[in-house]
Amino acid sequence: MRLPYRSVRLVAAGWLVVLASFSRDAPAATPSPVGLGGAYSFAVLGGSTLTNTGMSTITGELGVSPGTVVTGFPPGVFNGGMHAADAAAAQAHTDLVTAYLVAQARAPAEPAGVLDGLTLAPGVYAAGSELSLAGTLTLDAGGDPDAAFIFQAGTTLSIAADSRVDLAGGAQACNVFWQVGGSATLGATSFLKGTILASGSISMDDGVRIDGRALARDGSLTMSDDTVTIAPCASLSNTAPAITPFDATLTGRTRTVHTAVGAWSVIDPRGSNAGYSVTVAASAPTVGGSTSAAGTGARLTLTPATATPASGNPATTGPVTTSAQLLSTTAATIASAAAGTGQGGWDFPADAGAAASLAIVVPGDASAGAYTSTLTFTTAPPAG
Repeated sequence: MRLPYRSVRLVAAGWLVVLASFSRDAPAATPSPVGLGGAYSFAVLGGSTLTNTGMSTITGELGVSPGTVVTGFPPGVFNGGMHAADAAAAQAHTDLVTAYLVAQARAPAEPAGVLDGLTLAPGVYAAGSELSLAGTLTLDAGGDPDAAFIFQAGTTLSIAADSRVDLAGGAQACNVFWQVGGSATLGATSFLKGTILASGSISMDDGVRIDGRALARDGSLTMSDDTVTIAPCASLSNTAPAITPFDATLTGRTRTVHTAVGAWSVIDPRGSNAGYSVTVAASAPTVGGSTSAAGTGARLTLTPATATPASGNPATTGPVTTSAQLLSTTAATIASAAAGTGQGGWDFPADAGAAASLAIVVPGDASAGAYTSTLTFTTAPPAG
């Protein structure tokens, strides 16, 4: 966003401040989630047929491709669209093929087979033949809500009746993937978390629940009084502050001017209480694209405002802001939420453009023209 250029008799120096979206990087030691492309919005997708019996409930799109037959809706209900061999289903099938191959190729993998009673950390787990669960499997993300769990079954996935997958440590169903070389069978009243990517068929007995997706690449998908709900990832988000335009007349002397930073917020809906940090980096100031023309010692200093709970946020401890931070290409931390703090929404109120503001040093040897810089705000898990 370019701030308006204001002409004065000598020169006006305006700052271009670009506020980037908040970003998060998963630790390199854990696998990244599998991209689903056009299959992302599908809760259930059959390759040859999609058949339902009873009052199944689907939250998300449902469809079939390259097959054409969908039966059992109604009495089954769904809140997305139905796609029987249309363009959306075809694209979803194409992207499912890609996602399946990506998940299959993920390495290195820990050996797996029988998952009963295990608690697993993020990673890739592979069975040369059958992958089975009869009981409870716990997936513990260790406080990293972006951590992924990928299971590779060489032949079949067998989930016994009344078995379940539980999530701990901030793990999210959106980051769990079950790549199956053959067919997947889910026993009555079992509860699975994650996305099934099966090359063959998927069969679900009465009362199965899936927080995720059931996607059958080439075979049939059969349901009976089941519930499948797409589980989108909950992630840190923000609203960017507005930066007030300003004029600075060159006087031949180094000056410090201030401009106001608007209100902004951080929202942490992950539910892991893992905490986070907020950092800001600034590119070197330029005039007409030249850093040398910006003069000797051109710099920015940001004093963050104190966060307050957003409307409706339960009483808890919020992120703690720092003192004034000199901004550079190296990110400076301006707020930190330790583990056990910062959940929900937190508002950083607008400042007055005086003390709690963005301070800009305009050097005495600066050239005439519009000053520009880019500010990048980033959220990430807390350091250490």
